[in-house]
Amino acid sequence: MKATIAILHGFAEGPVTSTKFEEMCRRAGYRVTYDLNDADIIFAHSGGCYLIPPQNRARLVVMVGLPYWPGRPLPISLIIKVWREFRQARSGQQFAQRLRKLWYQTRYAGAFRTIRQMAQNQRLSSPWNSRQPQIIVRNRYDAYCTPNVAAAPFKGARTFISLPGEHDDCWDNPERYLDLIQSVL
Repeated sequence: MKATIAILHGFAEGPVTSTKFEEMCRRAGYRVTYDLNDADIIFAHSGGCYLIPPQNRARLVVMVGLPYWPGRPLPISLIIKVWREFRQARSGQQFAQRLRKLWYQTRYAGAFRTIRQMAQNQRLSSPWNSRQPQIIVRNRYDAYCTPNVAAAPFKGARTFISLPGEHDDCWDNPERYLDLIQSVL
């Protein structure tokens, strides 16, 4: 086994959302866990970035799609994201996949305790913004993460990377995110 990867899902996400990513990690020799105390790597997406505990033993923290866009309300970002996804999914099969994804997101949206924790930890003074080195990935068409994320007042060293795709690209095209993890370790 190479290392252990813990996945922190965002708002309206869960294990079904990350199936493809988890499968690729396992095929590459990683062990996937949801126990953050056992993780060598923490892979956090969207609101899951706000759930990174201050005390963790991870050697690598990768934050994808950090929901940080000062001046843009989250509902506006949500509308933009959903509109773009359905605009891209004009063909029958892709449209059916988007509807299935929306169904799972609706099911996961009821995790009120997790949502409350994400909302409480959004401030830059919260535990996720530690002095621990982190990689922040902003997808080029991310409706939640400002293009100027590198200007945010982070406490510690950060590496900023831009990748193609929309906000949820890590679940749809996990190979580039796994390549990123492997290139850093």
